[in-house]
Amino acid sequence: MREVAEESVSKVRQASENYLTTSKAVENFRVREGKTKARAVVSNGKLGGLALEARPDREAKRWIYRYRQGDKVAEYQLGSYPQMKLGEARQAHREAFELVKQGIDPRKHRKAIKAANQAAWTMGEAFEKWIDFYATAPVRGGTPPTERTVLKQKGRWRLHLAKRLGGAYVRDISRRQLIEVLEKIASTAREEARQCLTLLRQLLDYCEDREQINDNPAAGLKPAKVKARPGKPRDRHLKLPEMMELWEALDDCRNAEGVASTAMLSASVANAVRLLILTGARRAEVSSMRWAEVKKDTWHIHASRTKSAREHKVHLSKQALAILDEQRKSSGGEFVFESSRDAGKPIHYDTITTAIARLQGRSRKQHDTDAVLYHLEHFTVHDLRRSVATLWTETFMADPLLVDAMLAHVPPKLVGTYNKGKRYRMQVDIWEQWGAAIEHSAI
Repeated sequence: MREVAEESVSKVRQASENYLTTSKAVENFRVREGKTKARAVVSNGKLGGLALEARPDREAKRWIYRYRQGDKVAEYQLGSYPQMKLGEARQAHREAFELVKQGIDPRKHRKAIKAANQAAWTMGEAFEKWIDFYATAPVRGGTPPTERTVLKQKGRWRLHLAKRLGGAYVRDISRRQLIEVLEKIASTAREEARQCLTLLRQLLDYCEDREQINDNPAAGLKPAKVKARPGKPRDRHLKLPEMMELWEALDDCRNAEGVASTAMLSASVANAVRLLILTGARRAEVSSMRWAEVKKDTWHIHASRTKSAREHKVHLSKQALAILDEQRKSSGGEFVFESSRDAGKPIHYDTITTAIARLQGRSRKQHDTDAVLYHLEHFTVHDLRRSVATLWTETFMADPLLVDAMLAHVPPKLVGTYNKGKRYRMQVDIWEQWGAAIEHSAI
């Protein structure tokens, strides 16, 4: 009887060792001496098939799920202990059990998930793919965006979005996350937030078309929802007397060495601003003007350098040609307005912006009230284009559509389609009259 009792106790002890219900039991589970491996059933409610396997030559133990797939028994390793605790193993077992219940082999399911993860893009990877596509894809007018536009998009991503979104998977990006990021940008730069929203819409559209996401979370997101509603359009334009003051200030600021004594402008920068006033061209077009673009009295701006991606022709008045003659004495390279700091390269377009700010004493947070144009109402470089357009219309009674053509604005669809006559001779007359008006301070 005593031997039978001891044998029963031994069987109970052995059974309990092979059926684990607690974390402590999992921790203490070992391979018996002389055995090459041991496996114990692990409780998980009413679900069966969960086991823990131990081997004497391995410190980690394996969570195993045994299940029937068709007429065969298969095993699926859920994870390793102690990296995967008992509670985590039970949860993984429940998930695998549900897959089997639906006729899905959890081993193939894991491989599919791994393949999907390897194919998934981060936002940073997506941007690199998209920007290459964007740089060569036709936009308005049937041509790709200009190099400057592409560089702006790269700078926008780097400055505002890369740190906040770059490391996240595209598939994990939510509408709420985009709103939070864009609101943060809008708190200091509303226009940049609006531009970032446009960038994200296009980027995520690209990802949706390539099946990285099912739906674009930025679709339908309006600037107002991220506090990036455009501000009231600027309407500042200089009157003719103000324009004359600016012209004289640019003329007076240069000394014999070609460097401004008060506003700290180089002769190239001062002349670039003067040409901008005479032509109404954009600052980037002027700053990177090339000698090869000038044919006699005409400046041919290639489509790749215009905002509208259309070739633009500008007449150079007598006053504009005088500026170019002056520049030939100091520019030995391909650019008309060569940088004084970086030989062979043009001045940066932001230098023109800074020049205008310095003349007004507004280039730093602390204003210089002694600046030559501080007394004028604040104006920007773009306000100069508006001012020139306004003065051409008001002073010379130029037709607004003619002025738009002179500024390289895209014409309305019907006008662009049916009115092929550019009336260039009339434009030449306006540019010549404007040059004379600026030079003689009178109409």
